[in-house]
Formats: sequence, C-alpha cells, structure tokens
Amino acid sequence: MSAAGVAGGPPVALVAGASSGIGAAVARRLAARGSAVALVGRREAELKEVAESIREAGGTALPFALDLAEPGAPADAVAATAAALGPVGLLVCSAGAIRLAAVHETEERHWERQVRVNLTVPFLLARAVLPGMRERGHGWIVNIGSGVGSEVVPGSGGYGVSKHAVHRLTELIHEENRDFGVRAVTVAPGWVSTRLAARPRDLGVPEEEVLDAEDIADTVAWLLDRPARMSVGPLVRVEPSASRAAAGDAMTRHLNRSRARGAGPAAEEKR
Repeated sequence: MSAAGVAGGPPVALVAGASSGIGAAVARRLAARGSAVALVGRREAELKEVAESIREAGGTALPFALDLAEPGAPADAVAATAAALGPVGLLVCSAGAIRLAAVHETEERHWERQVRVNLTVPFLLARAVLPGMRERGHGWIVNIGSGVGSEVVPGSGGYGVSKHAVHRLTELIHEENRDFGVRAVTVAPGWVSTRLAARPRDLGVPEEEVLDAEDIADTVAWLLDRPARMSVGPLVRVEPSASRAAAGDAMTRHLNRSRARGAGPAAEEKR
C-alpha cells in the first residue's frame, strides 16, 4: 500500500472524470500534495497521459478506464482503488455530461444521461466510500457542481437540474456525516475554460477573464487545508470577476448562437 494510505498521511484519492479539464488539474494537485491518486474516466489514452505526468513529477497515480454511468462501475472503481492503493479517503467527482436545450427540446435519452452522470454517479460513489470513511473517522467528498445549478438559466436543461440536485446531495452528505469526521463540499465553478464549456473567443470574452482548471484545483487544495474544526460550504461558488464572463449569460448566448447557426441544441461532451 502506498504511504499515502497510511493513517495520518495524505489520503488516497479517487478522482472521477480525471482525463482532462478540472478533473485532471485536481488529480495533479492532489498527487503533488502527496496523495496516491486513482484516475477514473472513459478515455483510457488521456487517463494514461495524466498518470504519466503525475509520475514524472514524482507522484503516484493509477488510471482506471471505466464508464461510471454503467451499472456497477462506481463500486468497481472504489474497490479497484482500495485494492491497489488503499481505502479511499478523498473522493472528487468531476465527471460531467452536458447538452444544452430548452425543456421541450430535450430528448429523454439526453436527460437521463445527464442525470446519470452528473447526479447518480456521485451518489453511487459516495455511497461506496462513506461507510469506510465513517468507520475510520475522517474523509472528504468533493463534488464539482456548477454556478448554473444555483441559477435559473433558460436552456440549461438536464445539466442545470442535475447540478442543482448534486448541490443538495452534497448538503445531505455533509449533515449526515459531519459528526463522523467526514466533510462534504460542492465546488460550483462559473465559466471555466475547458472542453465542456463554450470558447471565450466565440462569445467575445477575453480568455484571461474566464476561470481555468487550475483555479478550481487551487480552490480544492484550499478547502483541504482548512482545520478540522472549520466547516466551509457545503456549497462554495467560484466565479469570474468580470460580469461579461458570468456562466449563466454565457450559456444562454452559446445556446442562442448554436440555434442561429442551425446547429440545434449544443452538443454533449463528457469529462
């Protein structure tokens, strides 16, 4: 077992959606802090690249190529991590699916996929790790939500609804486990420059006004450094300073732009 799994050392981390964007940035940051990190996601080649970058920097990382939306996959990911690295002491859920559309334009299969990936997968992962965390008396669950989950944004569809729900899921986990040494928090970013989001230049916004994945990794690291006596959240919003980089407005403009070009609802992407 890695030293990161020894009591009192940095916790073993499982990062869902670790192949790119926020998940990859958080995984690298956790490894730099001493955690052994399980990288979970669908894109095997990209997971291996992230793992190799962590190892080259002196960290410990293992890639597990799984579609967490498949039945049994979340439990398999937790079991594989425990067998290879030790029990999960830090869970980060960054996997995401998005397809922007008005409610009447949303296909059932797209709705179900977004709810499955954005809400049910974090629930199943949390359910798998919480008994061990409670028994050991410590643990962290960090869900990557969205500022859109705290607003009513026309066209956000299943994405907005599922992110709103994951915020409440985190609140429940926090209240049910705070007296067992387990802390849960949702980091809800605004517009972050990743493959999951609109490109700033397409909406006339300077790239430097939009958040990047490292900003979110910084936030997660800051949360983990809070003393045990301190509770932050369980919802922490991280937004760009510039009003024209507001996520809700950008999402609406992106959807309208897609419609004007005859592309229909914005295409689905996944971390």
